[in-house]
Amino acid sequence: MTTSAGLGNGTTLTDTELANLTEDDDGIQGWIKITSGNNSGEIRRIKSSGGYTASSTLITVNFRFTNQVASDVTYEVHNIDPTDKRNAINQAIASLFPSLNGRRGLYLRVRDEGLAVDNQLTNGSFESTISGGAHPSWTNVGSPTVTTETGITMHGAQSAKVVASGADGQLTQSVNINVKELTGQTVTFKAWVFCTTADAARIRIDWTGSAFENSDYHSGADQWEQLSASADVPSSATQVKAICEVADGSTAYFDLARLDAGQVWKYTLPTTIRRLHWVAMQYSEDDPGGPYYPISPERPPITGRALRLEGVDLLSRPTTDSGTTEVDGEHVELIVARAAMYLDNMLRSRGVTDGLGEVNRLDQIALLLDRTAMPSLAAERPMGAWHIEEDSSGRYLILDVPRSTAFSF
Repeated sequence: MTTSAGLGNGTTLTDTELANLTEDDDGIQGWIKITSGNNSGEIRRIKSSGGYTASSTLITVNFRFTNQVASDVTYEVHNIDPTDKRNAINQAIASLFPSLNGRRGLYLRVRDEGLAVDNQLTNGSFESTISGGAHPSWTNVGSPTVTTETGITMHGAQSAKVVASGADGQLTQSVNINVKELTGQTVTFKAWVFCTTADAARIRIDWTGSAFENSDYHSGADQWEQLSASADVPSSATQVKAICEVADGSTAYFDLARLDAGQVWKYTLPTTIRRLHWVAMQYSEDDPGGPYYPISPERPPITGRALRLEGVDLLSRPTTDSGTTEVDGEHVELIVARAAMYLDNMLRSRGVTDGLGEVNRLDQIALLLDRTAMPSLAAERPMGAWHIEEDSSGRYLILDVPRSTAFSF
């Protein structure tokens, strides 16, 4: 920790604790990283000549910090650029992801239940990160206060909390579909709703802006209830818009909203799933947290049921020194060993010959990988029930079999 303020131009810092540890210049070399104060996170190289003066315990950097370095500021001294260290760690994490040829490695196991069979709505489970007071893909109408709710949920990790004040509050989403092709066909909108006030929360289908199909109101029984609005599309329809509505002065929660307007074959995969291993479907529509069973030609998908996708993704790659990744101590050892190898390569490419010993680490990494790599996830055999497609816009789950109306065993 600095013991007095540095020069006003931000080129120096002083720490009297260094007096017994070092000598001029060669005693302190490398990089300074500030870890507190108004320069926190900034990294500077210590001057190779005149970079440290033992008599005054003054460190001088070759490029000034943004602000004067104050007293009582914490800092780190590195003999290797800390940015290079973090880059090497991130490169190691990425390189340890299991390969398609069966090589084991390290990965993050991912489960996603944000999709539902034949659902025309996007973000129907309200699992996406809220932005600007609105859930992605949904529009606020009536100026409600909309937040993410993690304590009162029916499905997944969160629901939409809607507080209406001054007017009825709505979340709306228009379906991107050719309405004229749907004329005379049945459209069904379902959602789970929680409310403690009777006749205050419901869901609606908006056909024209003035013609609606409404569900019953929530009973106000302090519990989740699945509401449904269903009707044939009128010839006058100009849109199919889903509405989650709360009466003025009331609060309600919405979850697992699904709108069925015909079979949907193509579903955009979550970006968190880099490799899909398993596709299963909710057994009971009335129990989103209940059992899920694999989809197959003998057990085809059922409209409205939630899908459970299981797969793997890269471990998180830290962007700051305080960043973390999802491994325990044994796997950390493997990441550190491979990161050291990459760091050694960086240094040697810059002409630094006293690297970290790459040759000796190759055997060490091979042994660690064999001992600590995560076992590969067993992949489901789709048997013609589904497959994966990919283009420049994303990756997609394709359901290959017609719908059923009930589970069979």
